[in-house]
Amino acid sequence: MRIQYASDLHVEFDSKPLRRNHLKGDVLVLAGDIAGSPRQLVRYLQFLHSPVPVFLVLGNHEFYGHPWERATDLYRIALEREMPHVRLLERESVVHNGVRILGTALWTDFFGGVQGPVSEEKMLDFQKIRTMDGEPLRWKTVMQEFEVSRSWLQAELEKPFSGKTVVLTHHPPSLLSNDPSFLDSPVSGAFCNRLDDLVEKTCPDVWIHGHTHNTSDYLIGGTRILCNPYGYRGIEINPDWKEESMVEVGE
Repeated sequence: MRIQYASDLHVEFDSKPLRRNHLKGDVLVLAGDIAGSPRQLVRYLQFLHSPVPVFLVLGNHEFYGHPWERATDLYRIALEREMPHVRLLERESVVHNGVRILGTALWTDFFGGVQGPVSEEKMLDFQKIRTMDGEPLRWKTVMQEFEVSRSWLQAELEKPFSGKTVVLTHHPPSLLSNDPSFLDSPVSGAFCNRLDDLVEKTCPDVWIHGHTHNTSDYLIGGTRILCNPYGYRGIEINPDWKEESMVEVGE
């Protein structure tokens, strides 16, 4: 099965970097930060008019302007109503053509909370995302969400499965995905996780992520880690973006 993958299309910046005539895979997976609202995501997917099934996870930008507790449901309802062939995954597992796909936004733990306070001070997420009671999102809330998602992901990966497994997250599993110029950043823990041991222990075949705005293609043990982000139109576009990035998984 040929999986075409992309992330961080940021169509809220008036861009349409992925177009229907460039859809060449058997499945399209989108690793978050695609649009700024449920309606915008639906409109873009209608424009894309994918002839193949689409699986996606949300990124942090999809939460901007929406209640933290309800955002995922708002996107899910919009997609189920208008784009039934598109599947939003949040701590969900699906099997398609014999390939298991595990999807979650994932988030991060800020390196065990060490970089939590400085990330809350500097990162836009904590200004743009609010809870249902109107309070700004806090780093400890994000860390709690990460712990739930990490535990779910580990439990799913440890379940026996005879076919190939693909993990789809927005946030990366490893610092190896970080832009080298940000390795010493005091907020690296808001961009990348340190789940290398989990990857090596459970050994999924492919892990596709987004969030970092730089391309990744490397191995952790036997797992291929991939990221194909577009970036911000007119501000910061990934020079290595490829509209037809593809990975072959299974038969």
